[in-house]
Amino acid sequence: MLLLQIHLVSAAQSKLQPQLAISPSRVEFNTEEVRSTKSVTVLNLGSEPMSVEVSVQNWDFDENNNYRALPPTPQSLDQWLIINPVRLEIPANSQQTVRMAIRPKAKPMDGEHRAMVFFKQQQKEQSKGVNVQFNVGVPVYAFFGDIEKDAIFHGMSYSKETQELTFDLTNKGNVYIRPQGTFRIVTETSLSDEELLSQLKLKAGESEGEYIEQGKLNAKPVFAGERRTVKSALPLTKPLPVNYALVLKVDIAGTVYEKVYRVTIGK
Repeated sequence: MLLLQIHLVSAAQSKLQPQLAISPSRVEFNTEEVRSTKSVTVLNLGSEPMSVEVSVQNWDFDENNNYRALPPTPQSLDQWLIINPVRLEIPANSQQTVRMAIRPKAKPMDGEHRAMVFFKQQQKEQSKGVNVQFNVGVPVYAFFGDIEKDAIFHGMSYSKETQELTFDLTNKGNVYIRPQGTFRIVTETSLSDEELLSQLKLKAGESEGEYIEQGKLNAKPVFAGERRTVKSALPLTKPLPVNYALVLKVDIAGTVYEKVYRVTIGK
């Protein structure tokens, strides 16, 4: 998950093109990497030099699955992250590297510790027109000790109106979980559900057979101890036919669930 906030200092503007980009969009330190250093690349996509300031927060999701800043705790990763540098001057169409390391100030509890690292474009001197500031948040996760991935899958549904999947999950482990896997849309066919599922693999590149659309599922995480409903919009690139089949293979905390939805638009 990558969080993008845009601050308009003056009049509104449409078709705004991002000038600030971060790669990768998520950083994870697994149990073997918590003593290592990781880096992200900060890219200035604009035609003018850019000043960027880096900050870090503790966070979770509110009841509507929106980002929520939290106060720091002795076990929150924002208290343990060492970030260098925290101020950047990036020439036009250039990039810089920011490095991250973890230095726990307390004995880490087993499981997941997280922080959100923000890369905020600094405001220029006031000029005519629109002054736009981009603020990009990159989640950082660190995993310590014994890791437990355990989930209760209460069910899922598909909306043909919004082309969106909804998953109902309870996380019984100590690290985040999220629905992962692949989808495929095929024209209405005489093939059975079992035959369609046999053609689709968890790794889309290994799948077989013809299809209209195919891709990866993307949903927000569910944190330890929570029950949440999370949505995954299908990244479609073309209109769908009146009749089609949606084929799914979804990995949730190590268990694979399979489903075929046969859809008729207008019914």
